[in-house]
Amino acid sequence: MKRITYSFPFVITISLVIQGLGLIRSLVLAKDFGTSSMLDAFYLANVFTVSIFTIIGSAITTIVIPELNAKISFQQRKIYIEKYLTFIRILALILSSILFIIIIFGSNFIVPNFSTQNKILFIILTGILLISQQFKIQASFSVSLLQNEGHYITPRVLDIIPVGIPALYLLLVNSVNIVTLTILTAIAYILETMFFNYLQYRLNPEFVFRIRFGLDSDVKKMLTNTVPILLSSTVFQIQIMLSNYVAGFFGHGYITLLSNTNQIMGIFQSLFIMNLINMIYPKLVKDIKKNLQDGISHVSRYVSLTNLIVILLIWGYAAVGFDLIKLLFVRGAFTATDARTVYQYGLILGLAMPFDVIRDYSYRIYYANGNTKKPMSNSLTTVVINIVLIVIFAKLIGPASIIVAPALGTFFSTTLIVSRSYREGIKINIKSILLNYLLANILGFVMYLVINTSHYTSGNLVQELAINIIIGVVFVVLVILLIVYILRLMGNDIIKKIFK
Repeated sequence: MKRITYSFPFVITISLVIQGLGLIRSLVLAKDFGTSSMLDAFYLANVFTVSIFTIIGSAITTIVIPELNAKISFQQRKIYIEKYLTFIRILALILSSILFIIIIFGSNFIVPNFSTQNKILFIILTGILLISQQFKIQASFSVSLLQNEGHYITPRVLDIIPVGIPALYLLLVNSVNIVTLTILTAIAYILETMFFNYLQYRLNPEFVFRIRFGLDSDVKKMLTNTVPILLSSTVFQIQIMLSNYVAGFFGHGYITLLSNTNQIMGIFQSLFIMNLINMIYPKLVKDIKKNLQDGISHVSRYVSLTNLIVILLIWGYAAVGFDLIKLLFVRGAFTATDARTVYQYGLILGLAMPFDVIRDYSYRIYYANGNTKKPMSNSLTTVVINIVLIVIFAKLIGPASIIVAPALGTFFSTTLIVSRSYREGIKINIKSILLNYLLANILGFVMYLVINTSHYTSGNLVQELAINIIIGVVFVVLVILLIVYILRLMGNDIIKKIFK
């Protein structure tokens, strides 16, 4: 756990660099191409390829880490994991080929408003990215292997390559060529995989996996467990599309407001929640494989640690979020009133995030035991609940339903999975989690009051935002240091009782 604690700030810093490089790409492309169909072709090609393989890569990581900790010899595990990855590679090639054929012959349906030239461009860009994304499978396995060995920073550092090389190209050239940019993006993914293989070999030559064919019982089990994760992710994406579809019925601009809200809260989700959960997951697997009940008993501490960070972020957002949104979005036709709406929507989603954390850790207990069907069942139920809530609240509260429904859906889905796990003897210490949730909110509320009371005002919005954030961070750090100091004076036994 100490290695995770020390690594987390570095992982967050690297993630911020990656987000920054992605932002550079978007800004430069927007400056050079505006809202042209050529740029639409590039982004749509990314959606059809990178997004799909990101889901596959996440599924591979979730499935492989428990197998790396199976109680059999390394060579036995190595053989059937090699077979599993080979099968996934073949399946990915088949699906990529089918997708590419559909795009070639169905471009008139997929992108009917594109000119013939841009349709051809879209097909070429998709083909290039489909080739490069085949390497994502190996890279995902490498991430699993390195994280399982306690190397959390290295995978994030290598993640800079796929965004860093394209960003460097955009900054160095005077005239951007979309095809060249896509080729460089593809090369970057290939280079990332090569670096991963090299690091695996340096760590242990036996970690270099090879192509191996076969479909025995262990491989079938891994494949069976992979399907529910892929299905859950697909259904979740459909739900997002549905929310955007419903938002369009409330009038002009609500899809943009929803998109901007999800973008802001998505940064919190990806930077802090998913980074921390993904880092803790290998340790959680090892704990559960060693002793199920002892492993489950540790989950309440993991949840409370993650929620402490999340809750402080949400209270920080409550204090300075409106200024942040004004800085990012208020320009041109996007007004301060629109920014206020995005800020309020963000607060509603933020209230649900701690329950997201509880649900995600509950899912990972099942994943660690090789059970992906029950989380999938819960996810499908959640989607149904969200759709029903959106329909009901659309009549009652209007546009806010596109935010309130998913937030309430998160609470219901968390309750469902925790109740199910309790019935099956998987009892996380929910009382401890709720107590720490309350204490974290008290600390967050006091931080909110401190920032508002000592609110620094300036004609420079960047300066105002930065100083108010620093005030909040300094206050929290001082309070946590004081609490740690008091607990140390009280002794280790007291600390263990408090955080049990």
